[in-house]
Amino acid sequence: MEQIELLINDYLIYIVLGLGLLVIILMILVCVNAAKMKKIQRRYEMFMSKEDINLEELLVQYTKKLNVLLQNEKEMQTSIEYMEKTVKNCVQKVGVVRYQAIANMGADLSYTVALLDEQNDGVVLNGIYGRDGCYTYAKPINAGKSTYNLSEEEIQAIEQAMNKKSM
Repeated sequence: MEQIELLINDYLIYIVLGLGLLVIILMILVCVNAAKMKKIQRRYEMFMSKEDINLEELLVQYTKKLNVLLQNEKEMQTSIEYMEKTVKNCVQKVGVVRYQAIANMGADLSYTVALLDEQNDGVVLNGIYGRDGCYTYAKPINAGKSTYNLSEEEIQAIEQAMNKKSM
């Protein structure tokens, strides 16, 4: 027994330091576990929505919400497809040429505007400014061509529009 007391007295400083180190390690582990537990508690509260619902009811609610979202996604996809088809027939390409129709009439007050869709169908508008007034003419365009004779400016406006990218 005396030998044990002598042994303890000789190594008391080391025993105290070892136990102190063990206490510090255990305190660190307790803090780490408390942080993990707090994180798990937050996730649990978020999952349970702070309502007294059992897990089965919660899964049923989430399944219903998911089905509604999937149905909405299908409806949106159908709407997008419809819009894509509709946009093909909308004006997507525009070409504008300004010119002087009558010599000595000042600036380029006359204009030609080509309005084309994705298939290069549309109309070319020609506004001619003269001394007596302004006159506007429209000619239909199908696949970049017209059944009417086109002026040089109208051809320029159509080519300008056709060289632009569609949406």
